[in-house]
Amino acid sequence: MQSRERIKLHNVLKIFGGITFLLMCGALYLGISTARYMKETIRDQFNEQQLVLARATAQKVEATIQMAIADLALLNSLPTIQYCDSDAYEILLLSTLPVLNRDNIIEIRRVDRQGSTLFVANDQGIGMRHFGLVHQEAGVYLSWAADLSNRGKTMGTGIHPRDPSKDKKSLVFELITPTYEDSTDSAHPRASHRFSGYLKATLDVNRLLQQIIPSIRSGKTGYAWVLDSSGTFLYHPERAFVGENAFEVRSNRNPAISFSKINQIQREEMLKGKEGKSVYISGWHRDVVEPMEKLIAYAPVTIKGPYIDYVWSVAVAAPLHEIEGTIGTVYDRQVQLQGIVLLVILIGSFTVVIYELRWATLLEHEVTVKTDDIRHYAEELERSEAKYRSLIESAEDLIFTLDGDGIIKTANQHMSRLFGEDTSVLVGQSLYRFLPREQADEQLKLIRGVLDGGRARRTETLFNIQNEEFWFNIQYIPVKGQGQDEQDILGIGRDITDRKSLEKQLINTEKLASLGTLAAGVAHEINNPLGIILGFCDLLLERIEPGTMEYNDLKTIERHGLHCKSIVERLLSFARISEESEEHCDINENVDAILSVVKHTLDMNNIRLLTDLSENLPQVRGDSRGLQQVLLNLISNAVHAMHGDGTLSVTTRPAAKPGWVETIVADTGDGIKKEFLQKIFDPFFTTKKVGEGTGLGLSVSYGIISKYGGTIECESDVRESRSGRHGTAFRIVLPVHEASSRELPPEDSEPLYSTV
Repeated sequence: MQSRERIKLHNVLKIFGGITFLLMCGALYLGISTARYMKETIRDQFNEQQLVLARATAQKVEATIQMAIADLALLNSLPTIQYCDSDAYEILLLSTLPVLNRDNIIEIRRVDRQGSTLFVANDQGIGMRHFGLVHQEAGVYLSWAADLSNRGKTMGTGIHPRDPSKDKKSLVFELITPTYEDSTDSAHPRASHRFSGYLKATLDVNRLLQQIIPSIRSGKTGYAWVLDSSGTFLYHPERAFVGENAFEVRSNRNPAISFSKINQIQREEMLKGKEGKSVYISGWHRDVVEPMEKLIAYAPVTIKGPYIDYVWSVAVAAPLHEIEGTIGTVYDRQVQLQGIVLLVILIGSFTVVIYELRWATLLEHEVTVKTDDIRHYAEELERSEAKYRSLIESAEDLIFTLDGDGIIKTANQHMSRLFGEDTSVLVGQSLYRFLPREQADEQLKLIRGVLDGGRARRTETLFNIQNEEFWFNIQYIPVKGQGQDEQDILGIGRDITDRKSLEKQLINTEKLASLGTLAAGVAHEINNPLGIILGFCDLLLERIEPGTMEYNDLKTIERHGLHCKSIVERLLSFARISEESEEHCDINENVDAILSVVKHTLDMNNIRLLTDLSENLPQVRGDSRGLQQVLLNLISNAVHAMHGDGTLSVTTRPAAKPGWVETIVADTGDGIKKEFLQKIFDPFFTTKKVGEGTGLGLSVSYGIISKYGGTIECESDVRESRSGRHGTAFRIVLPVHEASSRELPPEDSEPLYSTV
């Protein structure tokens, strides 16, 4: 009996031990497979973040190139360039080269329709003579530019060394745009619209990429590099790789390593302009020289070429052991612990009852350790996500996502600051809440076009946000939403308000120069016969008895002749501002002088005068006569706008930026309609009735203030505006006499109506 019990107990122990062994083997296998799955999951998530980083970097590179293309197109639209005006080249290029250099453009070349170079402008100076044929590619460029279907387009060329004989690592490429005689000026009042050659800009690839790529970091030591469509390194942290063939330079450095995987990725994916992620074997990483696996993600940059598109590829790479190292250590420890536990259980299966409590305690401890480990890695993932989020939140561009109905789904902090709303308030709201209806309709139409076409689109648009106007260069990109068939729109918007302001300033400057020349010619031609008319009128008046009908008719002729003479004098004043006798003056003294002159006029028109002149203001750059003319023009316009009742306010004060003084002339008149605000400084533009104004006052004022290095701005509200106020305010900002003439005028620090 006792023997049977022993056999039975022995069998039970064998079965229990076998089951325990199988369970532990299963647990060991599950732990190993879980570790492998976790490593793969985290690796995929990290590589997905690298892909987002590579895509954003590629978009930034492409946006930088697009800015250069836009500035090249602006330069190409000027009559001086289109009509080959050699007399004006130097002035124009000296004013625009700093802007083009900001876009990494190091050389501008103008080629005529025969392939001859008209001028070359670069860091060595401006050359203007007949150069003959540019180089062997001139025929290709002329053939492409002369094709009417390419009118208004810009093509790029392949990457090549700037000077192969000196430094093949100094890489450049060209942007070429056809030139047509479409603009008009005083010398060409009618555009011929014929083909006139092309304008070529040379971009410094090294400097362009050096501004963007070095700051890209993935993980602790990961970095980014860039290939062109021929497989040449355009940028690499190792300077020796730049300008070298990517399929050869790695093998030359370490022939013992097989680079077939990365070569396959480059050949079949990157050079074909595809986006993706993968893993490859490398022989080094920064200062560590040993074979290792690396994670890589890549995104394309496309440059339009004449016959084929050139593709660059931005790649972000990081060593795999940085991601898997910590996880692998923990899971190796887990496997070891499971082996130890297996051994303990196999031994303890014979003494289950004795060691039951000890086993339960050990198991509880293991669960706690694993829970802490999981929590630790969850925190690591959260920190990684927070780091990626910080990249988006710290960007100075608008980065947001929308659905097909224009509902905001995500928005970064810059967008929150611009709209004046917290991010939590922005999310879930429609564009119609923050933009005027016509602007929101335009953006929604563009968004739906992107969703229907499935391709990204770029647009430049004007937004009215919180009663301020901003110009944005926005790219809309379709992305997959949370649902299987759901698609969202990723928007990346760059503020280009300053660039638009520069464009407007360049256009106004050229317009004023052309009209000034025309006005001087017209005034000169009219002035001579007008003097003869007035002279003979005086002779006839001396011979005719006063009071007769003939005498009154001659006085009428004389009065209208003198009126014509005053108009001619204003034209001459607009065309050629007289030389100043002073270099600086006291702005308050000039204001007091003008107010003493117009005081009687203000009293006659029942207009209340408010002055707020800051004491101890420094003297400003300018001439008293010119400044008084500007102030008189503004006050006269204000009196006319108030129709005999209102308040005129004149304020002088230091500007927000040191070295500048501002003067504000504001009225409570009818105001200027929004559609007229862009035209008020144009010569001969006036809203007054026929015979009441010539339209030259504000044009002359604009020319005087610009000559002193200052600015003049206008804000206005009509009586029907929603703000409840009405009137016009002009803000004049002038540099003090000691300030540098190159310093930019300050931005508005206070609303102009604060003085009304």
